[in-house]
Amino acid sequence: MVKGYLKDRMLAWAVFLFFYAALFLIGYLYDIPMEKVFYIAEFTLAGAFLCFLVDVTKYAGRWKELKRRIETMDTCSGTFYTSPGAMDALYRQLIEKMAHEKEEVLYEDGLKYNDMMDYYGMWAHQIKTPIAAMRILLQSGRESEVEKIDRKLYDSLQMELFKTEQYVEMVLSYLRIGDISKDMVLTNCDLGKVVRQAVKKYSRLFILQKLSLELGEIKETVLTDEKWLSFVVEQILSNALKYTKKGKIAIYMKDSDHLVIEDTGIGISSEDLPRIMEKGYTGYNGRKDKKSTGIGLYLCKKVMDKLNHGIQISSQPDKGTKVTLDLGRRELDVE
Repeated sequence: MVKGYLKDRMLAWAVFLFFYAALFLIGYLYDIPMEKVFYIAEFTLAGAFLCFLVDVTKYAGRWKELKRRIETMDTCSGTFYTSPGAMDALYRQLIEKMAHEKEEVLYEDGLKYNDMMDYYGMWAHQIKTPIAAMRILLQSGRESEVEKIDRKLYDSLQMELFKTEQYVEMVLSYLRIGDISKDMVLTNCDLGKVVRQAVKKYSRLFILQKLSLELGEIKETVLTDEKWLSFVVEQILSNALKYTKKGKIAIYMKDSDHLVIEDTGIGISSEDLPRIMEKGYTGYNGRKDKKSTGIGLYLCKKVMDKLNHGIQISSQPDKGTKVTLDLGRRELDVE
C-alpha cells in the first residue's frame, strides 16, 4: 500500500515541496526576518501533516476495502468506499452497474441451467418406459421365435438394450452428482453384498462375452453410502467388461480397506493414465473404438471423493487394468 500511495501522491508532494522552498526563497529575496519565515513554514508544515494523516486514513480504508472485494470476489454487497472525487464517483457507478449486470446474467444462466437439468432429468426418466417395454418384449419371446430370428441377433439385442439402460442410469447419476450430499446416507454396508449384486447385474454380459470371473471372499463391512458405492463398483465392472475381449475379471480384497477389480483387457497407455479420470477425457483406446464417453471414471472419482474414499488405477497396455478402491475413512475437515 505504501508504494501505491507514494506513487499516487507524487505530484501533490512535489508541488508542496516546490512552494515550501519558494517560501524561504521569497523571505530571502525580500529580506523578511527568518523568525517570521520559520513561523509561517512551521504553521504550513503542521497543516500539511494534518492533511496527510486524513488522506492516508482514507486511502488505507479504500485500499483495504478493494483488496477484500478482490479476494472474496465481492462486487455487489453494499457500496464501495466513498470518495469525494467526481471522477472516482463515476468509476464507482460504472463498477456497480457492471456488477449488477453480472448478477443478472448469472441469475439468468442459473435459471437456464436449472431448466436444462429438469429437462434431461425428465427425459432420462421417460426414456426408461420404452426401454422397459423392449425388455419385456424380448424376455417374453418364445424360444421357437428366438431360434427363427437368430440366437446371436437376439443376444446382441439383449446386450445393447442392457448397455442403453446403463447409459440412462449414468445420465441420472450425472444429474444428481452436483447435489450428492443431499442424497447421501452413510451406513455400515456389507461390501460382499454390493459386489455380488453388481456381478449379478452384469452376469449376462459375462456369459455372452465368454469371460470368467474370479470372485474372492469378501466379508468386510464399510461405512459408506451403499447406493453410490454400488454405482462406482458397477461402473468399474462395466468398464472391465467393455474393454476385455478374452480372459477373466477378478474381484478381491487386497486388505481390509482395499477392494480390487482387475481385468485382462486391452489396458491403458501410460500417457493416458494421469488423465483418465478427467471429465470428457477418453484416451487413445476410447478414441480408437469410439466406446468411451469420458464420463464414467470422472463420476467414479467425484463419488469416491464425496464419500471420503479413494480410487487408484494402474494398467499396462495389452495386459490389463487394476482398479483399487480405498474404502478406509480419512479424517474429514469440519467447517
